[in-house]
Amino acid sequence: MTKLTARDKVIAAAQELMTGRGYRATTVDDIVNRAGVAKGSFYHSFKSKEELAIAALEDYERRGWKAISSGSYIAERDPVERALAFVQFVEDRSEELWSHGCLLGSVSIEVAESYPSVIKRIGELFDKFERGFEAVFEPALQARNVTEVSANDLAVYFISVIEGSIITAKSHFNEGYLQKGIQQFRHYVTLLLAEKG
Repeated sequence: MTKLTARDKVIAAAQELMTGRGYRATTVDDIVNRAGVAKGSFYHSFKSKEELAIAALEDYERRGWKAISSGSYIAERDPVERALAFVQFVEDRSEELWSHGCLLGSVSIEVAESYPSVIKRIGELFDKFERGFEAVFEPALQARNVTEVSANDLAVYFISVIEGSIITAKSHFNEGYLQKGIQQFRHYVTLLLAEKG
């Protein structure tokens, strides 16, 4: 197992604390205490909490996409079956991925107007997820000659469903809402991609 550097520990601590408490309520002292490193280690790697937040968000996006882009669905040759298996895979992994919330969504709500560099980067990271989802949905839509909905429409909708399901699960203290929301999206996509006639 690779040994974590002080920078890695700080990023992991920031992700955990900012997801649970929020960006503003998480201090540098909180982060270094949770990470178990000296405060100097923080400032050796980051100029500010804002710079750390961006690094934490980028790491979160990288690991998140790796988790959902490595399923067995990628071996499915039929594009429609691959798209449906992809959504099923995300549904099955939803509690594992988002039972504690989504760092991108949590921070974006909180910093929207106060930290333009952070919100700009969050937008770019969500765009990366959109492009990844589009790459799965586009061949399926083409295979069924679906023109009333674009791959980007589906990608944006899927992100909205995921983020909304996270909020609903947290507000009801019930992780089951994560799967329920994505399940309904899967039903919609199944109907959308059904063979005509």
